Amino acid sequence: MLADLLSHLTAHLTDPRWAGVDVAEDIDALAARAGQVESGTAIIMPWTETGRPQALMGGGVRQKVDVQFVVGIVIRLYDGMMGAERAMAFDAYRSDIEAALAGAVIPGFFDPCELVGGETSPISTGVSIYAQTWATTRFLTGA
Repeated sequence: MLADLLSHLTAHLTDPRWAGVDVAEDIDALAARAGQVESGTAIIMPWTETGRPQALMGGGVRQKVDVQFVVGIVIRLYDGMMGAERAMAFDAYRSDIEAALAGAVIPGFFDPCELVGGETSPISTGVSIYAQTWATTRFLTGA
């Protein structure tokens, strides 16, 4: 799952303002990694998976699983105390992420990606992250 997301975003975030795409294990690792990477780095993190009841009664497993993942965008700008420049810088980056993911069916998944929500948070002085949660589905087949 994460390898497919990493490949997809790496292929789509080609503008020179992007420093790269990275992966984090959980929210603590995401916050720690955000303080270490270059400005303009996207960080992918798995969020939740929820299985639906299996539709097949026999002859194999084919269970649909709702999947959520987070894409965080790190911005490093040491402007004023309010961080206005950092907040405005998120717009261009967010547009790139949304263009890459909204409606995309990524290999390894079944349904198109949909935005669930997003929010920004300071990491340390001059460093902020804007994190969006995305949803899609996959099938658990037992294979």
